[in-house]
Amino acid sequence: MTVAYQTRPTSELSHLAWCLLVAVRLAQQEGKAQSPLQQHVFIMKWLTTAQKRRLQPKNVAPDIAWLLTQGKRYGFAANLLKKVDYIYRSSAGELATQSILFRFTYFIETLKTMGWLDFLVTPKDWESNWKCSETASAVYTPKAQLHPSFDDAGTLIKPLPIRFTGDISGVFALMEQCHLSFHQEAGHAGFSAFVLQGGAVLHERHCPPSSGMSESM
Repeated sequence: MTVAYQTRPTSELSHLAWCLLVAVRLAQQEGKAQSPLQQHVFIMKWLTTAQKRRLQPKNVAPDIAWLLTQGKRYGFAANLLKKVDYIYRSSAGELATQSILFRFTYFIETLKTMGWLDFLVTPKDWESNWKCSETASAVYTPKAQLHPSFDDAGTLIKPLPIRFTGDISGVFALMEQCHLSFHQEAGHAGFSAFVLQGGAVLHERHCPPSSGMSESM
């Protein structure tokens, strides 16, 4: 199935995240949801109730489902409270003011919610052009270059290469929403290759992409 990236309903997402954050804070004032495990259990119950009772707008139902899936798959290690706070800050109109590292992380996390696979690739696999398949919708980041590309404030201090497999046409709109500047390089070993750069938002395309975006979820 192919779908184009669609801008998320930021006002509804912001409201969803705000309601959940307030619920957690109120619970903490009552001596509840103190430990990471307790916070996880509280958030999962809150999300489950919101889903069953349809307490939130329909257009954020996929986001509720995604959070629940993350919580079930990874347990309290999913760090749902951090994810919800992340959603709130990014959907409340603050994304453009965040660091490039924050915006890049948001970019990757959003791709994952759309069914894309995310791989941190070892130097050996990066040099050998490893990919999970020729057609899977996947993004590849060189593990050894990720952290050295940013300083402690999340500022990009040197260009960061990333690669894609699959149909990338819908990715450009997401790059723009995340206020990220990418330069697209010539095709390389079956990848769509990009370099994340600092500065103003700019998407330089080496060649026109194909249409649609693969959804592998």
